[in-house]
Amino acid sequence: MHGVASGDPQSDGFVIWTRITPENPTARIETVWEVSKDELFNNLAASGNYIAKPEKDWTVKIELDGLDSGQIYYYRFKVSSGESLSGRSRTLPKEGVTEARFAVVSCSNYPFGYFNVYDHIAAQTELDAVIHLGDYIYEYGRDGYGGKVGAAIGREHQPSTEILSLADYRQRHAQYKSDTGSQKMLAAHPLIAIWDDHETTNNSWENGAQNHQENEGNWEDRKSAALQAYYEWMPVRDPKAGRAREALFKNYQWGDLLSLATLETRLTARSEQLDYANLAQMFQTPEDITRFQTEILGAPDRQLMGSPQLDYIAESLRASKSSGTAWRLIANQVIMADVAAPNLADFATDPAIDEIEKELPQIRSFLKLTELGLPLNLDAWDGYPAAREKLYSIAQEAGARDLLVLTGDTHEYWLNDLYRKDGLKMGIELGTAGVTSPGASTYFGSKGQDYSDRLVARNKSVKYHDPVNKGYIDLALSRGKARAKFVAVDTVLKPNYRAFVSAAFDIIPAEGSLSALRT
Repeated sequence: MHGVASGDPQSDGFVIWTRITPENPTARIETVWEVSKDELFNNLAASGNYIAKPEKDWTVKIELDGLDSGQIYYYRFKVSSGESLSGRSRTLPKEGVTEARFAVVSCSNYPFGYFNVYDHIAAQTELDAVIHLGDYIYEYGRDGYGGKVGAAIGREHQPSTEILSLADYRQRHAQYKSDTGSQKMLAAHPLIAIWDDHETTNNSWENGAQNHQENEGNWEDRKSAALQAYYEWMPVRDPKAGRAREALFKNYQWGDLLSLATLETRLTARSEQLDYANLAQMFQTPEDITRFQTEILGAPDRQLMGSPQLDYIAESLRASKSSGTAWRLIANQVIMADVAAPNLADFATDPAIDEIEKELPQIRSFLKLTELGLPLNLDAWDGYPAAREKLYSIAQEAGARDLLVLTGDTHEYWLNDLYRKDGLKMGIELGTAGVTSPGASTYFGSKGQDYSDRLVARNKSVKYHDPVNKGYIDLALSRGKARAKFVAVDTVLKPNYRAFVSAAFDIIPAEGSLSALRT
């Protein structure tokens, strides 16, 4: 019912995962797992037994080691009543790596549509891994975000209410794993996953979340339940002894071709988000705006990653540069480039905004604020400019002004240049669209393209923006060039779809940083 999956690959192994459906709520189910070098399982590389227990929601997760580097393996699970379909995974290569290819994906909201994007990724046989940038599940009930679409197409959330308890989070993960496209993708490719906010709840930070209220219980209890379910249901390694469950940041190496550092920017150290809805009255004079930008928004103690993670990333970048690795990728949740809101004040008088206002009551106040040239999104790195400067500083000190940052969260395609405050270019950011979650065009309707055009015109950092399509990034890297194809699907409202390349870019190392050319 829930398929098989692999993930968190290293040079000597990876994680394999499945979930056994119990016949009774106290069952302890003996499971046999096998890993083979061939599809027929005639040449076993590893095997063992595992007892699926109710304490782990009958999930089976095996952390493999001792395998050969750079090899494809097949795996399966057996119980007394039968065996699973087989999955396919691969270990990371240590040497002789001339090319690598990834699918970069995020934001799969079940009621907003079918996971056709996952289905298309499953069919790409040459991928090294799928990099999932978060919002793998969403926490809302049927009366929340996506509920109307889900009711219309028969994909309503289970449970029907917003998820709060461990049982709720487990059931929601189970529902997402039941999607056919999801099962195909997870069986076909190893997953490298980070979470964003919706794995817990919207706009989460270290000590709370926008979508967590006092009447919903204790935040730490909810966060603990969400993380337990995540580690049970996702093919990721459990934290090492002594390391907090929140600290999901790691490093992956493909020989001397590329290093991939994954960030955690939600639960480890993030300061609470600023909210324009609570700030609008303070912007009365130019001096007010300057004070906000320098003293409040730009306060040096506004954290996003925290010192331990910054130290880890610094060491990862230094090691990557000193070893002569060609590419430095960073898997990141939210937009890193500085992006000012375009002037949309005239949108506020459009009758179309009446419908948007039903879901976003503060929309007209925000549209008025866009006259001021303030950051578009305070939940992104723009809400933490001092933290961004710290990251850029450690990258520069490591000699890494060639960052290739992969970003999710917005449900839109982006290609951005990354600049330090002093104008020094630090690399390029590729933002992926959502699997099903809608971009800004959904809210602005016929004005969606106008919004996008104004956004690009307002920001020198934004070189390309697409608020319409849903899809993923097909990213291929070789020694002297990376090629990013923005692969979109024409519908998610039904399981039959057509895929197409909406845009493509070549990214080339140049003058110590990176440059991009649309092709």
